[in-house]
Amino acid sequence: MDTSISNDLPAANEVLLKKFLKIFPKKVKKVLFINPPDGDSKLFNRKTADVGRYPNYPPYGIGCISTKLLKSKIDVKILNLNHEILKECKEEKEFDYDNFWQKKIDETLKDFNADIIGVGCMFTMTHVSLKNVCKYVSKFKLPISIGGVHVTNDCFNVIEEMPFVNIAFLKESEISFPNFIKYINGEEKFENIGQFIINYNNEKIPFFNTLTPTAEDLNVIPAYHLLDVGNLSKFGTMGNFYGFKNKNTKFATCLSNRGCRARCTFCSVRNFNGVSVRQRSVESVLDELEILNKDHGIEHIVWLDDDLLKDHKRAIELFNGIVKRKISISWDATNGVIASSCTNEVVDAMSKSGCIALNIGMESGNREILKQIKKPGTVETFLKAAQVLREFPEIHSRVFLMIGFPGETLSMINDTMSVAKEMNLDWSSITPLQPLPNTPIFDSMVAQGLIKKNKGSEVRFLGGSFGKQNEIERGERLSIKNFKDAFSEIKLNDIPNPKQINDIWFYMNYHLNFHRLFYEKRDIKITQQMKNLEALGNVISPEHGFALYFLGYLNFKVNKKIPKEIIDRLSVQLKNSNYWKQRLETFGLSVEDLKSFSFKNEFIPKGFHDNIHFEKKYFHNLSV
Repeated sequence: MDTSISNDLPAANEVLLKKFLKIFPKKVKKVLFINPPDGDSKLFNRKTADVGRYPNYPPYGIGCISTKLLKSKIDVKILNLNHEILKECKEEKEFDYDNFWQKKIDETLKDFNADIIGVGCMFTMTHVSLKNVCKYVSKFKLPISIGGVHVTNDCFNVIEEMPFVNIAFLKESEISFPNFIKYINGEEKFENIGQFIINYNNEKIPFFNTLTPTAEDLNVIPAYHLLDVGNLSKFGTMGNFYGFKNKNTKFATCLSNRGCRARCTFCSVRNFNGVSVRQRSVESVLDELEILNKDHGIEHIVWLDDDLLKDHKRAIELFNGIVKRKISISWDATNGVIASSCTNEVVDAMSKSGCIALNIGMESGNREILKQIKKPGTVETFLKAAQVLREFPEIHSRVFLMIGFPGETLSMINDTMSVAKEMNLDWSSITPLQPLPNTPIFDSMVAQGLIKKNKGSEVRFLGGSFGKQNEIERGERLSIKNFKDAFSEIKLNDIPNPKQINDIWFYMNYHLNFHRLFYEKRDIKITQQMKNLEALGNVISPEHGFALYFLGYLNFKVNKKIPKEIIDRLSVQLKNSNYWKQRLETFGLSVEDLKSFSFKNEFIPKGFHDNIHFEKKYFHNLSV
């Protein structure tokens, strides 16, 4: 069966639904929501948890649905297993990962006599945990429902892999799930339920009466009292910029609108949120920020919006409202903003309201690729946005870059590097393309035979806490050949293979992010980058060779001395890791540079002013 969601699929009738509902109690009075761990036990790394690297986001969607249910006099409990596991890592030296979360479920259901269990799965990387949790709770013989972005994107495959799941809610569920509960309780009409798929007698029966939350529906504040929101950041991270705040800063998330105006082919936002941007009232958002700040002690907000600045007038009203209400928070836009929205007026309001950092989504600097992936904006748009952002140095500005698009040549990748250099923002977040199920680029690559459409819905991310860097730290990629050789056979018009893409990624990462630190002269930027490198070398990727080297260099720049701890850590890392030893040698870096305060690569490239221009044969000249 086609795994995409289509309104052309035959809808089941109410008679079938009523047969299915026999598995439910006559009245649903109690709902237990479970947020699974972000990763499974096979990938879990205790050292990573101990330094607070793993993400610990509040399950925002579950919180919104819970508010709706509570208003309908339904008793709700939220078991955030990801939070409980990370908390246990801080409190206990040793524990059994799987046994721990299973015991938590047992204890919860013993004390809370639930009528139905709902399990969320926002991200593809959480899929394995979703399966594990659902399989375990099936022993309690309670109806099991699932939902979230990944479930929506690959719904039929997900259900196929989990026959013990009874119902899957698709897209946004704060209308469909509560209405489904009301229908069971005899309080709602069949046609008002919404979008879901039932798994009945080995048959997957879709109900696609899509109900999209309106702006008024969105003015719902999550049930924060059920989420332990004030303590989440004690045990994990949120967003990209947690390293810029004090260690004890209390973080939370907030969502001011849903959807995105863009149509990027690699993105699944439209599958879940639809084709438009729906905005909450500014007053509702400000009320939520006040509750977080005053009732829960939250000091920093990570915006979850995919198009935070869609409406310039509204955005300015929101940011000015933070100032007028004297809400004592800082904030960042981790998900990224669209470049064309970065006007002087908007960014000025952002800065005054507490913005410390943001990401811009560019992905590619090649015009052909930008058209291919339907990215909003042009090269000129990105350069203009960067020019505006450079006028606000208090904001740490980053750009999202992506490599490995279908048909993308080395020359096209070089264009991306050149534009990124000319933008001259503070950091470039570079990732290889990771095609997500039920996105246009995923379907296109399957049709071209570039990737296989597996029966299973599991996708292993290359990046993130459970991905590539984890493999590096565990030594799984230490045997890779010296990546100088990776470029010797590539011509500018060649399409790099996946292995070459990984090496190109590494090369770009050095030149776009680390090498530029040699000629950074602005005090505020040096301070920002030191915080960035401290987070990178101590939390994100402990013993990261480049992070340690340049953290030492920036310390010398500021203090004319380098902490012995940094030198010692880098020495140990280069002794034990052939991976980092090779890479520092390739770029002409050594621990002796730190010991002698002699940085032979410290120079301003010829022709450097505000921007840096690259030669077309950039990748073929590996000299530093």
